[in-house]
This record gives sequence, structure tokens and C-alpha cells, in this order.
Amino acid sequence: MAGTTQRQGGSSGTVPARPGARQTGTARSPRPGAGPASRNSGRGSARQTLQRRRQRNRMMAFGGGALVLVIVIVLVVSGLTTSAPQSPDSFSLQPNQVAMVTGVPVAALERSAEACAKDKTCFDSTSGAMPPQKLPSGTAPLSAGGHPEVVYVGANFCPFCAGERWAIVMALSKFGTFTGLRGTTSSATDTNANTPTFTFYGSTYKSHYLTFVTDEQSTNKQVPLQAPTVMEQNLLNKWDVTPWTSQNGSIPFVYLGGKYILTGIQYDASSFAGAPWLTAAEDITTGTSPVSKHAEAAAGFLVADLCTLTNGQPGSVCSQVPSNLKG
Repeated sequence: MAGTTQRQGGSSGTVPARPGARQTGTARSPRPGAGPASRNSGRGSARQTLQRRRQRNRMMAFGGGALVLVIVIVLVVSGLTTSAPQSPDSFSLQPNQVAMVTGVPVAALERSAEACAKDKTCFDSTSGAMPPQKLPSGTAPLSAGGHPEVVYVGANFCPFCAGERWAIVMALSKFGTFTGLRGTTSSATDTNANTPTFTFYGSTYKSHYLTFVTDEQSTNKQVPLQAPTVMEQNLLNKWDVTPWTSQNGSIPFVYLGGKYILTGIQYDASSFAGAPWLTAAEDITTGTSPVSKHAEAAAGFLVADLCTLTNGQPGSVCSQVPSNLKG
């Protein structure tokens, strides 16, 4: 190893006669340290030194390998335990709180959607719930990983995004599983100030049927979070304009696999602006208050359209969609 000096063992030999020493015919006893026995002892000392050096090298190599293994394990564990990014305006939610929203039954969503579809005054985002708009036939399908892709573009400050996320979470939870959903509120200085909601920033969604891509562009104080990807920006440039929206660049923007589109909130969520998150969750999942019925209808419309994207899968969900909502 660098920086380590290995010492060499020396061997003893006979002491040479001094120059000019008188020689006699009488045999003298060998001096201590002279003769074959001494030479063999020197060679033994060298072998022992070499053995010790080899043993030390093996121990150093083993120690180095063990150190490398420890470092690798630490890196792997660190990678596994690294937490997802969190928006500074967000707060944690308990699993049972999220389950209140994801656990609303499909039957309840479809029942509210069907009731809205039968009411001619319901198809209005201020007095009922709007279904997504259908895109022209021939629009190229959008998919990723072999599944239809749903793209959401919004921002935490946006009060209309805040209201729409409740319906999106209700609907998409029937096709997959969210992980890492956190709570937040919309801007304190915008319309419907401090509307409680989820944020998709830092969350993940896993499904056997759909791919869900999200882009929360900023916090509720408009600090940048995520910039649209090239694909997202192309969709915005093409579809987030008139006649698909009354105001170019509207958010929330939701693009459903090349078949449907949302350019704004589906229903009026202003009634729980400023309410605590849990209060809003309890109200919006009752199925009895006007905002709850409209949010469930919005989610029911989304479920019906998502079932069209997935060709009726999963059957346990899509078999509950009424025929008049399929299209």
C-alpha cells in the first residue's frame, strides 16, 4: 500500500579473517554466528518476514473490500430512503385522511354523474358539473409505457386547480394508487382564497391501466416548482386555446389520452374556500351537500371517460358506468 514501508530481514554469515592474521594447522572452533546453522537461520528469518508481509497484504485487501462493501450498502440504503421532493407550502396527510377521498365508491360517483346527466341545468361549472370535452376524431392517441396517458398541468396557487384535484383523485384512484399525496391551499390573495386541496408535486401514481403525468408549476405564493416539458408545452400550445377554452392558457389543464380535454374546473368548489383541509374532505365525501354531489359527478364523468381510454378496464370499475355516460 502507498505510504507503507516493508522491512527486509538480513542474513548472518561468517566473519572474514582479518588481513594478515596468522594461520595455524590447529582447527579452531567456529565463532558464534558462523557456519551453516547461522546461514539457515537467516534464510528462515527472510521466509518468515515474507509470510508476514503476505498475510498483512491479505488482511489489508480484505479490509479494503469490506470497506467498499459497507460504502455500497450505505449508498443503496440512502437511495432507498431518500424522501420525495415536497413543496414548501404543503403539509402531510394521514393515510386515513387520503382514504376518505380515494375510498368514495365508484357507484356513488356514477350515481351522481348520471343524475347530473339527466338534469339539463347540471352541465354547468357554477351550478352543477361539466364533463370533459371530447376531442375531434382522428386526434392522435397519447400513451406512455403501453398505457393511455393523462396529463395534468396546474399550480398550487390556482383555486380552480384546487377544486379540480379532489375530483381527479377520486377518479384516478379507481384505476391505480397514489403515493405521497400532501395537502396544500390555494393562494391567500386570489379568488376563493385558501381553498384546501391536494398537491400532486412529489407524489407518484401507479396503475396497470393508465399513466398519469403531473406538472405543478408553482407554489401557492407563485414560487416556481416545475416547468412544463416539451410534450406538455406542445399540448398547451395546441389545445389550451380557443375554442377549447374561453381564456388561452387556462389551468387546470387536463389532457386525457388524446380523446378528452379539460381546460378549467368542472364544478364550483368555492363553498369550502378558507376551510380546514379535514373539514373540506369530510364535506366533499358525504354525497349529500351540493358541493359533494357536484364533485362526485365530476369524478364520475372522469371515470366514464377513463374507462373509454382503457377499453373498459378494470372491469370491476368500468362495469358500473351507465351506458348513457359512455362515449
